[in-house]
Amino acid sequence: MRWQRPPKNRMIVMKYIIMSIMVVMISFLSSLGLAETKEIIAEGTYNMGEGEMFSVAESKALLQAKRAIVEQAMPYVEEYLKVRNIKLTEDEKQIMSLGLINITLLEKKKTIGSDGTLFWVKVRSTVNAVNVEDIAISLKEKSVIDEYRKIIETYKKSQKAIDELKKQLTQIKEITERKPLQAKIKNEGILFKANELFEKGYYYRLNNDYDSAVKAYTSLISLAPNFADAYNSLGNVYIDKGQYDTAIENYNKAIVINPNFEEAYNNIGFAYSNKGLYDKEMEGYNKAIAINPNFAKAYYNRGTAYHYKGLADKAIEDYNKAISINPNFADIYNSRGSAYAMTGIKDRAILDFQKACDMGDENGCKGLQFLKK
Repeated sequence: MRWQRPPKNRMIVMKYIIMSIMVVMISFLSSLGLAETKEIIAEGTYNMGEGEMFSVAESKALLQAKRAIVEQAMPYVEEYLKVRNIKLTEDEKQIMSLGLINITLLEKKKTIGSDGTLFWVKVRSTVNAVNVEDIAISLKEKSVIDEYRKIIETYKKSQKAIDELKKQLTQIKEITERKPLQAKIKNEGILFKANELFEKGYYYRLNNDYDSAVKAYTSLISLAPNFADAYNSLGNVYIDKGQYDTAIENYNKAIVINPNFEEAYNNIGFAYSNKGLYDKEMEGYNKAIAINPNFAKAYYNRGTAYHYKGLADKAIEDYNKAISINPNFADIYNSRGSAYAMTGIKDRAILDFQKACDMGDENGCKGLQFLKK
């Protein structure tokens, strides 16, 4: 997804405007009985088996507690979104809830039983809704949904692998045969810890804390040097920081590890677009599409590149392809509407702007108002 950062002076003005709005909204919410913060207490457990690390077991107990917090926080967050008229998908609501919680460990203990060591934790979380607008903007401007799904999928995949290995261990008596399985369990634990750092970097970036995100991804890479997604995400942070050459270096490192990493090629294209290198930009998108012909984001970005060059017909062709793959991508309708307006096809432009507006895209609403004048 493309995004652009406004000039510094404009950002300062925007911040003052947002702060003023937030003061008004907090007063309004208080009148509705909605507190600015909400405290939630939750517990989590994990049964550590043979070959697992204590630090990993404790992290998994904390992960269970965090899921319980999110479940309790979700209705509260949804109420805030409703009052502030912020429209998000279900995935975005989940990410929003996770992004607003701040967990403090209250108690922990471990109990040794016949089937392993049971880890128990009790945590307190303060859900602070002050950052709702900032995170909502980040969700719309940054390509974060795919990363979120990767985080969840990696956790599931890692736990499934560990459960299977633990099951195999119960069926083996010989020590020499058990050691390789124990080593695999340890490696899966390292992957879990790496994914935990990946998640931290993810939420730091979502909250625009770029320096902390860099530290988290760098720590991850030290722990798991072949974690290609870490280099790709680190590249995204450097894009946010406006350091495009460093971003490209990290995307290339991701590609060395995974030569078919279509997301990294797409991101390289976007980095080159910020440097004004059109040919290299197109190379990135073309490579991403060659690897994955169903990569909607790459078609969208390539269409936008054509759009900027004044090639509206080619842009529309790529936007059409992107929509056929992902019809729920509001930005594409807004961009295609703009391309139709460029070619003088006003009726089609209005339809696309209306669609984007209905999906919560503010730019689509503005385009619709402009054409209807």
